[in-house]
Amino acid sequence: MKYVFLDDNYGIAHILMRDLEKRPDCKVVYKDRIRNSRILSLFCLVLMCTRINNLINIPFKRLWYRLLFSIHFGEDIEVITMTAGWYHKEWIDYVKTTYPCTKLVLILRDTVQSKSNYNKDFKIEEIKQNFDLILSYDNAHDVPEYGLTYAPVFMSKIEEFSSPLQSKYDIVWIADAKDRMKIINSLYQRFTANGLKTFFYIFRAKKSDKLPDSNIIYANHYIGRMDMLRKQLESNCILEVLKGDANSNTLRFWEAVIYNKKLCTNWAGVVDSPYYDSRYIQVFDNPEDLDLDFIRERIDVNYNYQGELSPVKLLDVFNQFLS
Repeated sequence: MKYVFLDDNYGIAHILMRDLEKRPDCKVVYKDRIRNSRILSLFCLVLMCTRINNLINIPFKRLWYRLLFSIHFGEDIEVITMTAGWYHKEWIDYVKTTYPCTKLVLILRDTVQSKSNYNKDFKIEEIKQNFDLILSYDNAHDVPEYGLTYAPVFMSKIEEFSSPLQSKYDIVWIADAKDRMKIINSLYQRFTANGLKTFFYIFRAKKSDKLPDSNIIYANHYIGRMDMLRKQLESNCILEVLKGDANSNTLRFWEAVIYNKKLCTNWAGVVDSPYYDSRYIQVFDNPEDLDLDFIRERIDVNYNYQGELSPVKLLDVFNQFLS
């Protein structure tokens, strides 16, 4: 084994990292599947939970690290990669002490600001001292602002969805509400007023932001990743709306590319992407900009995607920046 990848909960991360699970030189470890024991895996979730670590200092952490992670590491590891959800000072100290010759890589799938707001330990200048490489998808702000290295959000193509699904909806949006509800509500109202069939599933929306008598599904929990993908692929068009501190594309863009779906996005930088094609992607600044006929029209979409976003490409990144 040469590479260990520490990722978040299996339900979501397994979809992204599946291609790496098949490689003999890679080991992917998920927080909620550390051991076969459900109790030990649950304890790991508690041990690595940012909210709990923000409130209390769990005792004997190094002992627990040794017990929980001993089966996943070996002497032949060259690179340990982790997502931001694994970042805690004690954990980094343990890894650096236990594996002093191993390169450490951090993957950011969200903005530095979002992670700093959520995790009191997440101080980017300190983090830069602890990692040999930090990868960020936000090449418009975070990469130049903090001196990080750009890499897209790598994801595996799911074989179960290799064949096109029948379109049940004109347009779909599934995401966390965050600071996007004003524009989302405006888009929904325009779509439905003009007869478009929609599927909107919104996590954690404030009561004051919810539209009465709408068909929007408001939820306090995330939809399963496979169910989320299926709904998007049952749509003629995927909607992408950036949150306020985002300056680059989201997973919705890559899902559109990988599975050949039309995309409506308020990310202006999409026009600089090698995948941009005005036949398949429409950019808008406000809801009135959107061409509804673009959303309605059924056409064959082909971005000529050739696996460029597979997480296997991470190994090429390591060879480029860590050699």
